[in-house]
Amino acid sequence: MHPSFFRLPSFARFHAKVRLAAMGCLLAWLPLAPAEESWSGTCTIEFLGKSTLHDFTGTVPAREFTLKATNLEDHEKAQINAEISVAVKNMDTKDEKRDENMRDSLKEKDHPLISVTLDDLKVADTKPKWEGRLPIPSKLPFELTIMGTSHEETGKVESWSEKNGVVTMVVTFPVSLKAYDISVPTVLGFIKVKDTIEVKAILTLKPAA
Repeated sequence: MHPSFFRLPSFARFHAKVRLAAMGCLLAWLPLAPAEESWSGTCTIEFLGKSTLHDFTGTVPAREFTLKATNLEDHEKAQINAEISVAVKNMDTKDEKRDENMRDSLKEKDHPLISVTLDDLKVADTKPKWEGRLPIPSKLPFELTIMGTSHEETGKVESWSEKNGVVTMVVTFPVSLKAYDISVPTVLGFIKVKDTIEVKAILTLKPAA
């Protein structure tokens, strides 16, 4: 210890020791504390289906959700967690009969929700560019669950922007009806919905209060 320390009055030495002890405790604790932050999220989903007669579009709002990000300061260790769900009953194609058939095909009474899960997703797996401390992903791997069946899917990040701390992101991905055992009845004996549904999700994220 520096010799001048011992020349301090006893009261000053006591306070110096307290400060040093406090700094030591803080430095010992910091490496153990995960840098976690929460973001409040909203999402609007648009979907496009094709049939042998004509195309159709629809929308559905997701429930509000929380995205948790951990270790954003470390690009290799950064992870995100979130669960985003939509209610099948809220899927709307502006055609009452078609919406009723859609709810029946998705067995809405038994499986009222469709969900997307990000479970300890490594930010590095999104192939991001970094803007300061925020990652700008180029793709988004996730687990999609429909009617109790789950598959790993990957969305393409079409756009990403940040303004006044609010992030807006557009993600697109295809969904195979067959992969999730979704059976759509033929209409009038010849109008049949094609297997692939194109999905676009518009997400908005802002730091949680």
